[in-house]
Amino acid sequence: MIIPFVIQRLQSVRILVIILITIAFTVKADHYYGGYISYQHITGYKYKVTVVTYADNSKENSDRDSVEVIWGDGEKEFIQRVNNIGNGETVFPGIKKNIYEGTHEYSDLGNFQLVFIDEDRPDNVKNIEFGKSNHTMLYIDAIIPIEDSLIFCRNNSPLFLTEPFMSCLSGEDYVLSLTHYDPDGDSLAFKLNIPKAKNGYPVPGYNSFPDDVSIDSKTGLFKWENTPSMNRIEKYVFAYEIEEYREGQLIGVSIADFCVEFDPLMNSKGDFSEVSGPLEDSHYHFDESEVINLMIEYENPDADSVYIDVFTGLNDNPHFRLTDSGSSNGYKASNNLEISYLGEDNTEGNHIITYRAANVFGSDTLFDFYSISLSTESDTSWSCSIPPDIRDVIEIAPIVENFTINPNLFTESVWVNLGSDYKNIKLEVFDMRGRRVGEFENSEEQTFKVNLYNLRSGMYFFNFFRNGELIIVSKTVKK
Repeated sequence: MIIPFVIQRLQSVRILVIILITIAFTVKADHYYGGYISYQHITGYKYKVTVVTYADNSKENSDRDSVEVIWGDGEKEFIQRVNNIGNGETVFPGIKKNIYEGTHEYSDLGNFQLVFIDEDRPDNVKNIEFGKSNHTMLYIDAIIPIEDSLIFCRNNSPLFLTEPFMSCLSGEDYVLSLTHYDPDGDSLAFKLNIPKAKNGYPVPGYNSFPDDVSIDSKTGLFKWENTPSMNRIEKYVFAYEIEEYREGQLIGVSIADFCVEFDPLMNSKGDFSEVSGPLEDSHYHFDESEVINLMIEYENPDADSVYIDVFTGLNDNPHFRLTDSGSSNGYKASNNLEISYLGEDNTEGNHIITYRAANVFGSDTLFDFYSISLSTESDTSWSCSIPPDIRDVIEIAPIVENFTINPNLFTESVWVNLGSDYKNIKLEVFDMRGRRVGEFENSEEQTFKVNLYNLRSGMYFFNFFRNGELIIVSKTVKK
């Protein structure tokens, strides 16, 4: 009698171990350190879309060869990773850059919201409520205006010319610029935004922005000055919105999201000098054709060596000629940038120039950033009209769990998920007194919207029936 019992127990333990191993290899780890979306008009209503993500290189079980994009018109699709022969590439220690590309042709007019969402952000992010960050999705988006091209302007989103170096010595100022460049010549404006999570809602438990955090509205230069001293590694997440303006009207919106990791054992960065040249508040305006010279220095006595790189979209602008000459003498580097403006530049906004300084310590390199901007007297008239109200996007179904209601507190409408067998589901809505106030069935979609604007404030119960049998009850409250 004992032997069969022991065998049964061993079999149970074996099954439990198999289940635990299966769970261990199927759970999606926390790994996303940020990303952004860009898009390029191809022809007609067809666009090429690029999703860039930055992930923890140590989380191999979370590596993605493809990711899903929500196109905003009711369609979604997996697009493939294309960089480094489809394997992604390590751009900084521990950080892998992934570039995914795909094309989509829209069949109708409207402002469509491109969305990328996936699990999850890093563990123990300091400015997200404790214990929640590694269960918080990374959500980034952009708006594509699809309009009649005989009347309205087409738009291409801004490009990103530098990588987000996300590490910093605790107690040291942190500075980052992704060096944005708009191929259409639109005017760009930058502002801090609370990072987004599931369904585009603000990250739950986000503790807003620490003191001394800012972003330059003209250059997109992100700064966190007077950072706190820490005795262990601490992570923070931030996001900012990039607005595109044409003739003073909004024509595009996108989000950039990134993480900052402070390490008390990291080497110290150096310091930039002020830029010598005809700048005022890091900006210069050309009234006519002109040549200017800009000089900047960088110094770090603790580094093995330093050097300066220059990033700008002016390299592709036929109205400018740039001559970039730099030198490095061990711990000190300098850069002289001659900018020849040839005139007739029709670009509406500022041209961003970023100096990226590299601090070399053996096999490690730390990066620091400094950005300025230029503008011109431009003819900004366009032969097309700007699409109206770019933020009035086509509504897309949110992520709703099976047989649940979203949101839990609503004003006019809710989203309902009927499960995968939705054609056999009937939904009845009851008030607190047990009166039936709504009935829905034969849905054409698993997730659909229910308008309840005519109901009074209070709690309501949603009864889900399959073939006449009650399977679950959910509840929500109208304000």
